[in-house]
Amino acid sequence: LGASVPSWQCLVQGLAEGIGTTSQCRIKHETEEGKIVHKLELPNHRAALESVVGLLPAEYTGSIGSVGHRVVHGGERFKSAALINNDVLQGIQAATVLAPLHNPWNLLGIEVAEELFGSDCPQVAVFDTAFHQTMKPYAYMYALPYELYEKYGIRRYGFHGTSYHFVAAETARVLGKPLEDLNIIACHIGNGASMCAIRGGSCIDTTMGLTPLEGLVMGTRSGDVDPALPSHLMENHGYSAADVNAILNKKSGLLGLCGTSDDRDVEQRYFDGEKLGTLAKEVQVHRMRKYLGAYLVALNGEVDALVFTGGLGEKSHLLRTLVCEGLSKLGFDIDEGINKSKEGRFSENTSLHTSSSSVQIWVIPTDEELCIAQQTFAVLNE
Repeated sequence: LGASVPSWQCLVQGLAEGIGTTSQCRIKHETEEGKIVHKLELPNHRAALESVVGLLPAEYTGSIGSVGHRVVHGGERFKSAALINNDVLQGIQAATVLAPLHNPWNLLGIEVAEELFGSDCPQVAVFDTAFHQTMKPYAYMYALPYELYEKYGIRRYGFHGTSYHFVAAETARVLGKPLEDLNIIACHIGNGASMCAIRGGSCIDTTMGLTPLEGLVMGTRSGDVDPALPSHLMENHGYSAADVNAILNKKSGLLGLCGTSDDRDVEQRYFDGEKLGTLAKEVQVHRMRKYLGAYLVALNGEVDALVFTGGLGEKSHLLRTLVCEGLSKLGFDIDEGINKSKEGRFSENTSLHTSSSSVQIWVIPTDEELCIAQQTFAVLNE
């Protein structure tokens, strides 16, 4: 909303889902009066965006002074949020080849917002990849022919950057220290999952790569696999490239290992001692611990805080327990009494470390929408 100084109060929040389906279309929104669900026809994203704006309280629609957009991929060009103009739109379009399932819809959101709020209403693009643009070449380059990088931009970009931007700043605030003096390992764990090593507020490494497929075990994504696996499946077992892409992105991860991508079910099966549910959880945690060790080394063994965020990071005491298990000699000593309090589900900043832990362990709920608002305000007031 238009304001001379930032006032970070969430007035309305909502979600349009089931877009393009015949029976699941709905918009859920929440105001001071409570939660409301509207069942509407949402044949496409344009109709959904128009319906969302149409549901905003009248007292707000007339005072919108700017619009912030999450844009998934900014390529190498965008290292921070940017005021949207024709040049920026061209840059987002150019990065579409790296995010064909996301950037086109981001561009549509910008187009519809201009139609609804007018060309005089400034819009800002906040890029999911921007936070990771501080990585050094040795961290973002693949050991492939260099011409692939020069011609096609093949390199590691990383994602969840808006979340890490928020969590890093919030960690500095709760620790009462300048961000530039802190080393943080952050774990954004939800259906999509990644980790990030942060030195002095800047990313030095992250688990996702050219796409969000690389790295950790996720709900339906495999994370790291042998790069020869796709050709093996295609050459020896009759799979097409499209088949392999669907397997790695939509049929793997927890779903592939045990038949469900819902971690609540996976964890219940782990507690019940069920074989495949246990295997899925153990593979997921083993991958996280490998990267935790790698990032501990990348930060020269000097880590101020281990932070869990994202839906699962904030809500699963089991995940946090297993990740930190047996690591007290490395400085990670979790207080299980606190970790399991409130059923292990935290909606506010919560410290989980013991008094003897040399690394502070925190749950810090992410707020990407607030971060987008903050970055939008900063760009417009530079």
